[in-house]
Amino acid sequence: MILTCSACDTRYLIDPVTLGSEGRVVRCANCGHSWHQMPPADSPRRIDLLAPPDPEQPAQRLDEPAPPPSPSAPNYLPWTILLALFVALVVVAHFARNRIVDAWPPAAKLYAMVGVRVEPLGAGLEIRGIVTDRRIVGGEQELAVRGEIHNGSAEERTIPRLRAVLKDAGERALSSWTFGAAVTRLLPGESTTFSTAVRDPDRRAAGLSITFTTGN
Repeated sequence: MILTCSACDTRYLIDPVTLGSEGRVVRCANCGHSWHQMPPADSPRRIDLLAPPDPEQPAQRLDEPAPPPSPSAPNYLPWTILLALFVALVVVAHFARNRIVDAWPPAAKLYAMVGVRVEPLGAGLEIRGIVTDRRIVGGEQELAVRGEIHNGSAEERTIPRLRAVLKDAGERALSSWTFGAAVTRLLPGESTTFSTAVRDPDRRAAGLSITFTTGN
């Protein structure tokens, strides 16, 4: 059955059974006009055992399909977190590249593949003139070490900390310790000295190496 609003001529398709045998009040969803609608004269009469639909509930319009459900908004939070972590990792890998390469030398090849310049720790600096001296201090044997650091580059250089390693005749490390030079920076062509000592050195020590380190 087709109903037509007398106020705005909007048409609706309804089941005449919903009007019951005595008709009911219907309302136009377009303009809000309400009227009492009787069933067609040839509509069979029946007894409503259930309550009729809410008269305020508008019938479905012929020319207006029901709107589709609104799609849920995408959740970008996990991707935002992953992107932030990736950016942070790239920044750390860039600014700490020298320490990373010092701790894991094969990383230098990875940096070279992406065109990032990596200088070895202590680049441009030369450790030279190492002298050792065994002596007795306070009744204990002490090994004193001294030497020089020279900046042979054309740039001012920061001096990293130094690491001393005592080795046996087979070049196996016996003990190690770290220390600093007399100054922390050198201009091009400048030199500085360093000195350190270790009490009661291992009696198997047959050699000593001094290198730059990132450790404390």
